[in-house]
Amino acid sequence: MRFRHHDPDVRLRGAVQSYWELEDLQLSAPEQNADLPERTIRLMFSADRLLIGPSVEALRPLLPVSLSRFSLQPRSMVVQGRLRALVVEFYPWAARQLLGWRAEMVPDALDAALSASAWGREIVALIQLAEWDAAREVLETHLLRLTAGQGEPGTGVQAARQIYQSSGRLRVARLAEELNLSPRTLERQFVQQVGVSAKVLARVVRFDEVNNRIRENPAVPMAELTFELGFFDQAHLIKEFKALSSMTPGAFAVMAAQRSSGLDLSNGGDHFIEVGPLPHADSDI
Repeated sequence: MRFRHHDPDVRLRGAVQSYWELEDLQLSAPEQNADLPERTIRLMFSADRLLIGPSVEALRPLLPVSLSRFSLQPRSMVVQGRLRALVVEFYPWAARQLLGWRAEMVPDALDAALSASAWGREIVALIQLAEWDAAREVLETHLLRLTAGQGEPGTGVQAARQIYQSSGRLRVARLAEELNLSPRTLERQFVQQVGVSAKVLARVVRFDEVNNRIRENPAVPMAELTFELGFFDQAHLIKEFKALSSMTPGAFAVMAAQRSSGLDLSNGGDHFIEVGPLPHADSDI
């Protein structure tokens, strides 16, 4: 399977973290995967029939255009079928402002509306024809049109950007002080503009940073992550990681080392990867 990563148009970098393409993923038999909390909201345009669900008995077709869920809870998902997809990684505030996303929503209704939209159907049709550049061009043109009417970012979005820049280390009290707001006022504006609370976003961003660093280097010392990401101690890191993933960092590192599908998503160009079933994720190493 070929994987390609693309940076967004410079005018969209306050809304979109990245794009990526999966040219052809074949899953002839059901495979179980762990769906872990992530710092972005993924909008996926899929050209083929992919079945997804919490179990083999509950598999159902994924809609052609679908949004990922934002959650503090890991989910075990079963997938089967073929996937050719263009994926947009939105920052939460952009998904909220441009697509109407909310963290508490079950996105099925929004997925149906996006799948029925003229631009959604056009992008999916282009992917079916393997016209990847054209599909991305249609997508970016639509997103630029949506962002054209956006004003200056509010204080909630400004605070959220700082949380991302700090990899989740900044506290709400400090953010409020820097923005000359009370913590309560900042939290209210944060939820209104970003879609989740500042504490929840910081928690997910920091977890995702630990997750990514372990994926990139399964041998990374826990002491290094503890210090650089502002955990109280290693016990705090382990407790927080397990709460959001149902496994310890050590168990996840073993899994990451065993997977043959590891990618550096920060690099451009083409990558060929093999995808295999995910090991059971409830180990207590």
